[in-house]
Amino acid sequence: MKIDKDMERLLTRQNVVVVGTVNPEGTPNLSLKGLLRVDPEEGVIHFCDLYRKKTSRNLENNPAVSVLVFSVEEFTGYQFIGTAELIESGPDFEEMSAEWIHKKSRLVGRRISKNVQRGFSHGRSELHLPPPRALVRMRVEKVFDLSPARAGK
Repeated sequence: MKIDKDMERLLTRQNVVVVGTVNPEGTPNLSLKGLLRVDPEEGVIHFCDLYRKKTSRNLENNPAVSVLVFSVEEFTGYQFIGTAELIESGPDFEEMSAEWIHKKSRLVGRRISKNVQRGFSHGRSELHLPPPRALVRMRVEKVFDLSPARAGK
């Protein structure tokens, strides 16, 4: 399924998505993941798994995955449902891990700048985030528009 321009715009602007998986006992798991890449023509979303814990274990057991992206400012969002593949080595892993490190540096710089302007420091920093232990390639099979006027369509 293709990802349209509005979906791609929202995904790439947010940088972070909420990922839903289910463990073998049927317990849902939601986790924030850094978005790496969107391939709209192929209907593929790539995100990183920094710790390779619940999300990766759940996907090894059941590759069904849900990704939610939203904008509070625009009051809009999308839920993407599909199948995931874990990538832990190889050229794609190396290339996207390097992209994550670059993206993380930009995000840290922006956040520090905003916090200095506001006179605020939360005492935590993305600098402490590790490199990805796994990447996830999600093939999108269904999309639900979460905008109030089109919710569920």
